[in-house]
Amino acid sequence: MLIIAVKYTMTIHLPQAQNSTENTSNAETLIAKKTLFSVMLVVLFSCAGIALPYPVLAPIFLNEISPLTTFADLPSKILLGIILAIYPLGVILGSSVLGAASGVYGRKKTLIITLMLTVVGYVLSALAVMAESFLLLIFARFITGVFSGNISIAKAIAIDLSPTLDKTHTFNLVNATGYIGWLLGPLAGGLLAIYGLDTVFYFAALALVIALFSVTLVLQPDKTNLNKTQVKFSQLFSKQNSFALLANTKIRRIFLIYLLATLGLNAYYEFYPVWLVENFNFSSLNIGYITVVLTFFMTITSVFFVKKLKVIMGLKFGAIFGMLSLALLLGLHMVLSLSSLWPVYAITGISIAIFNGLLPVYISEQYADIEQGQLMGLITTTFSLANVLMALIGSVLALLGAHWAILFGAVLLIIASVDFHFSQEDIR
Repeated sequence: MLIIAVKYTMTIHLPQAQNSTENTSNAETLIAKKTLFSVMLVVLFSCAGIALPYPVLAPIFLNEISPLTTFADLPSKILLGIILAIYPLGVILGSSVLGAASGVYGRKKTLIITLMLTVVGYVLSALAVMAESFLLLIFARFITGVFSGNISIAKAIAIDLSPTLDKTHTFNLVNATGYIGWLLGPLAGGLLAIYGLDTVFYFAALALVIALFSVTLVLQPDKTNLNKTQVKFSQLFSKQNSFALLANTKIRRIFLIYLLATLGLNAYYEFYPVWLVENFNFSSLNIGYITVVLTFFMTITSVFFVKKLKVIMGLKFGAIFGMLSLALLLGLHMVLSLSSLWPVYAITGISIAIFNGLLPVYISEQYADIEQGQLMGLITTTFSLANVLMALIGSVLALLGAHWAILFGAVLLIIASVDFHFSQEDIR
């Protein structure tokens, strides 16, 4: 009788326990999805804000004469290179610390503060353009870059959602959202160009205000950790910053590879607008349109195909395939015509999405034991360092023709893929 009673009790309470577990799991999944949505909104508007000025800057510095484009009697391409470099230089400083800071002081709190300060940076940029002050614009772009390093926080939040949500899937959704931002940003920049560069910066500030409200309302409160909050702010610069990870020899090697690959990618990102102006006399609006094609295919590939490619080829060989195919496409800039330009840029978007979606996930999986905010900070910092270096090196090469900067990027991608193949193990 006792056995029967126990069995009877189990048959009544076991389904209740299962239902309770399922309800808890569903609630966690729902919270995770809301968090992911908010993070994606931050990345969307942040990337759109970053990309907004790009289609406007090249035509202004190459075709217009003003105190902005003739500062200190320097060549306009050099001034453009400085403008392109100063923003990611700020991101290097910001992302090397902000990712680690979010792990110490809380992701939500740090993200809110940095979003507010990024808005201030965009407003300052608009005021600098209205005053036609090159030095003020440099300062404003640097400040904006420092606090735009918060994209590393957003990516860390997305990775924190694992295992509730699949890491590769969430990371590529965040990437896809960034691509949409890069799609909408140049398009909006091209459309807003007729109203002036200051309007472009004001629009970027407004977009980030929307992201700020989303983070404030949707993200869950930070979980306090008394041991972590005892870390002094100054220690973030000395011991807790993302560069501290480079003391590890293995991490240093993979990030050298990532630096080379992103140098190649940034050679394309930064100088294809210049190349389009030089070779086909593209306007800001036309640059915006072709950027739409590029980022549309980046987005579609990232959302629907990168995860499948990971299953088929693995993280390592999928990333190598993406890098080598991108190098080939960059090399084609020597012979591209106006008719072949558009389909080649569509395929280029596919290649960028493949390697840019798999290589960071490879790094995250390989070093899953490291605090992900700090690791994502190093990824963002490395990308931004590549941005700065290529803006400076590429602007010099572009004096001979923008295609030389793009071809240099192709060579760096080949070197990165070869080193990656021989120095890193394959993980699935």
